[in-house]
Amino acid sequence: MSPPDDVAPPPTSGAPEFREPPFLVGLMFLTAATLGLEVLFTRLLSVLTWYSLAFLVIGMGMFGLTVGAVRVYLAADDYAPERLAQTLARDSLRFAIATPVAYTLLLVVPLRVAPVWTTVPLFLAFAALIALPFIPAGMVVAGAITRAPIAPGRVYAVDLAGAALGAPLVPELLERMSCGAAIFVMAAAGAAASAAFSLSSGKIGAQRRGVVVAVALGALALVDVGGGRMLVPLWAKGKAEDAGNSAFDAWNSHSRVQVSQSAVQPAALWGAGRKCRIPRVRQRMIVIDADAATPLYQPDHSLDELAFLGCDVTNIAHHLRPGGAAAVIGVGGSRDIQAALLFQHAPVYGIEMNRRLLEVLKGPLGAPTLVATHPDVKLVHDEARSFLSRSKLQVRVLQASLIDTWAATGAGAHALGENGLYTLEAWRTFLDRLEPGGVLTMSRWSSGETTRVVSLAVAALLSRGVASPREHIALVQGGPVTTIVVGRDPLTAEDGELLRRVADEKGFVVLLGPGMKLPDGHILTDVLTATTRARLDEVTLLPALDYRPPTDEKPFFFNVIRLSAFGATPPPAMSGTIEGNRVATRALVLSLFSTVALSLAAIVVPLVRRARPAGRITRELRASLAYFGLIGLGFMMAEVGLLQRLSLVLGHPTYSLIVVLAALVAAAGLGSYVSDGWAIDREPLCYVYPVVIAGVLLALSHLMPIVAPKIQPLDVRSRIAISGAIAAASGFVMGFGFPGGMRLVRATQGEETPWLWGINGVGGVVGSSLAVVVALEAGLTSLFFAAALCYLALLPLIRVLRAGAAT
Repeated sequence: MSPPDDVAPPPTSGAPEFREPPFLVGLMFLTAATLGLEVLFTRLLSVLTWYSLAFLVIGMGMFGLTVGAVRVYLAADDYAPERLAQTLARDSLRFAIATPVAYTLLLVVPLRVAPVWTTVPLFLAFAALIALPFIPAGMVVAGAITRAPIAPGRVYAVDLAGAALGAPLVPELLERMSCGAAIFVMAAAGAAASAAFSLSSGKIGAQRRGVVVAVALGALALVDVGGGRMLVPLWAKGKAEDAGNSAFDAWNSHSRVQVSQSAVQPAALWGAGRKCRIPRVRQRMIVIDADAATPLYQPDHSLDELAFLGCDVTNIAHHLRPGGAAAVIGVGGSRDIQAALLFQHAPVYGIEMNRRLLEVLKGPLGAPTLVATHPDVKLVHDEARSFLSRSKLQVRVLQASLIDTWAATGAGAHALGENGLYTLEAWRTFLDRLEPGGVLTMSRWSSGETTRVVSLAVAALLSRGVASPREHIALVQGGPVTTIVVGRDPLTAEDGELLRRVADEKGFVVLLGPGMKLPDGHILTDVLTATTRARLDEVTLLPALDYRPPTDEKPFFFNVIRLSAFGATPPPAMSGTIEGNRVATRALVLSLFSTVALSLAAIVVPLVRRARPAGRITRELRASLAYFGLIGLGFMMAEVGLLQRLSLVLGHPTYSLIVVLAALVAAAGLGSYVSDGWAIDREPLCYVYPVVIAGVLLALSHLMPIVAPKIQPLDVRSRIAISGAIAAASGFVMGFGFPGGMRLVRATQGEETPWLWGINGVGGVVGSSLAVVVALEAGLTSLFFAAALCYLALLPLIRVLRAGAAT
């Protein structure tokens, strides 16, 4: 059955009356719920598993939508125009039911990526659970776009407009409820879509079912908002959750923050000196996304009770530069601010992008820290790099201690907000904020990360014209943590003597300081003696490991293992860091394997089996399949490129996900709608729009490195607005690709349109994981080049399709 023309035909005699407005409302509700669910599952997986699996949600979401499209193709009679609205009402209701089912099962499955035989089937099952609610959503979207008696461009525009509304809805929900409650709201929206589709078909009974299910799911969400907490994770990061010890549990768009009950325990120190006695203090633990922990000390009377903070190697810079202004990146539980106050710094700026943490500090749980009300403390809610870029602040000490949410080192090396703090461009900004004699201090886990931090420091100093970076750098180790101190000016002999005296008193180890030499042949010796960037890159790029300084083009600070050496055994001294990278890479490989395997099993094989009996694999069909596969691949390459690049501008991958998805799909919808008024399936326009799309993507590849640093210093609203405009510009032109293809194949492959929709999804599914691999190896700009090539490759395919239509 051929898809409808742009003008809806009159209803046939005896067919139920079709009402377009409620049909489009139902589609908008469903697509808003679908994209909102995708963002929420991304946030949920950041708690249950690792940040690197965020792209698995994108891939599995696309996979589910594609499987749904295949179902439309294989069960064409169910989606005939006279039955379409009733069928979509049924599918929307299935989405509403599948969503809480998938959420519940995700909470109880302990996902691991250990190298054992059970990992692959468990990973496949986990991926399938993510895809479960997207399958009926895909049925609705594919059925509406390919079978509705409405102009395809208009339907596609409503589809994308709804999706654009779903993404920005998520942060508003998470400010008021848990992730689970927000997921139930998305399910309720799916049930409301079912009621709207039923109204479109005139089926009152089915309409009532949708309303009842929507009200029931909304009531369950309200129970959670009221403190019911019906469903909580049983497992997170492979460990059992201890919900009974929580005094505070709240979500927002980029974290889940839990605060433990107050208890008297040994003080939590990251890098305690060997000679230090660890006192017992009253404290709480703040845990972010079920793994990253930071203490919230509660002194009984004054901050003097926290003098033991001087025994943590993260605070070594305060011994060198006491007094004066200080700034702390990543406030956490305020321990670094408390340490700065103990060393007589004033004022002390605490820069924290997570508003939930500031709420804790300013509320009753944080009052005993004596920080929020201290007259010398200025708490700033902002992304540190952006704030410092636009600030004229000059400080004596700029400190960042283990800012990585720890999930990064464990397995989140591929999509993490803190990557933006560990790039060459960021460190230039940090060094610019130091007063004469001031120091930048950063603490990282020892071993492999130490080499990369030193490489980054040397690159930043070389970029400032420093002839001998070695004279500006000191390294001090305490337990599992190494702290680097980078001076705006060369460190003095007095600094070296003070470092050694403090280290001897506390039990630290000075690895490098003024007047000290490292052994010949040590990798740090080669790094520290590099006098050009080319030499630095040469000595830090090893056969198995990549310690080159990260840049905004390749911001993957936490990923030091090269993909070509994925199976190599790391040196014993680096096994912890490399194993974390291996877990991240293993998760990426499993994600790619899962998307390909599930796509072959659930999409490609059913489609090919359906096509063989009728012998429909023609030259035109091959060209059509290639066309829609390429636009799916190209769109996803561009999307991931925008997500990664703009996450550096916006400060967190979740911000980027929401802004980019909303702007990209809304603009693509507008482009699709506009395309209905142009003859883009005829010459010459059919050859023009792929070139325009490729041109815009190539322009992005050239302009983004230039524009991004200029956006960085702006306030968050301006950054969001400009980032949204950039995403919208590319989305608008890419929105021509799908309706253009649909109109090109309408005459020759009308019955195959759901299949083509499915192949388009396969391209997106594979592209979601493949894009990360490409970015790791070749940088973010390469993604825009790859996307542009995908769209340019459409030109010979369009020629084949035009020739087929002419005959």
